[in-house]
Amino acid sequence: MSGRAVSIAVDGARLHGEWCAEPAAGRPALVFLHDGLGSVENWRGLPARIGRRLGTGAFAYDRWGYGRSDGRAPFPIDFIEQEAARLPGILRSAGIVDHAVIGHSDGGTIALLYAAENPPGLHATVSLSAHVHRDPLAEAHLHRFAKRASERSLPEWMSRFHGGKAVDVAACWSAAWLEVFAADWDIVPVLSGIAAPLLALHGAKDAYGVPGQLESIARAVPHADARLLPDIDHFPHLEDPAGTVAAIAAFLSDALRL
Repeated sequence: MSGRAVSIAVDGARLHGEWCAEPAAGRPALVFLHDGLGSVENWRGLPARIGRRLGTGAFAYDRWGYGRSDGRAPFPIDFIEQEAARLPGILRSAGIVDHAVIGHSDGGTIALLYAAENPPGLHATVSLSAHVHRDPLAEAHLHRFAKRASERSLPEWMSRFHGGKAVDVAACWSAAWLEVFAADWDIVPVLSGIAAPLLALHGAKDAYGVPGQLESIARAVPHADARLLPDIDHFPHLEDPAGTVAAIAAFLSDALRL
């Protein structure tokens, strides 16, 4: 990505952030939360496209341990909950008040947990391919990445996103999630607290998460716009960029009254 880089200090860590589309006076900023093995780079320009389409700022950052942010090993078992709790401090550091959050996979889960707290300034939430309870499809991939990390045989894109931290990211992420799943993790009861507008997208062919993830979100948040996307796997913004931009932009335009 080629946005304007900013450095954020929070909880003793330095995080890499980017304004992918410059903030616009009087309009909420869009805040993008990447997936569990990704970084700002894995959005592949989506924040900039949606920001330009809506005429508002779009901000993305590498979480602690990822991409160009400080390394972190191991990940604590409650790292997802910690990231949701850390988000207000990140927004303050970036000068963001009114905002919407858009998260993919782990980022979607973080966005949902954050939204459930109904923080000041939050106007809308979008989750893509989020997990809200234990999932056999995800668990299989966790074991696969744990094995590849131990063998140091990770795909090339991991090094591209994380440089020398790639093995640590894969090993720490898979170990933490396997421990979480072993404890029958389930955040569905928490989601009923979400008051702001919510768009939840999930691919019908998602190899990392069963459609029941979306069904659970829809039951917990009756006002949510929950959509199962036909012929889509785990990465809607990569598999159908135009359709994903259109869906998110239309939802946010209405929710944010842009």
